[in-house]
Amino acid sequence: MMGHMWGNYGNWDQAPDYMKQMMQKYYGGTAPFLGFAGVMEFITWILLVILLIAAIRYLWNKGGGK
Repeated sequence: MMGHMWGNYGNWDQAPDYMKQMMQKYYGGTAPFLGFAGVMEFITWILLVILLIAAIRYLWNKGGGK
């Protein structure tokens, strides 16, 4: 997105020095959390699947009781 604003379409070599320093600090600070974020994403998907299965079983049993 910033590359489009500058007109160089995201070429990192042509970015101003202050922008390179700012982005390095940002991404360098979040690097330790990338592995944790992947684990949390995996756990979230597992919990969503479990919730979906529980909802389907509940509705199936509720519909079969009538």
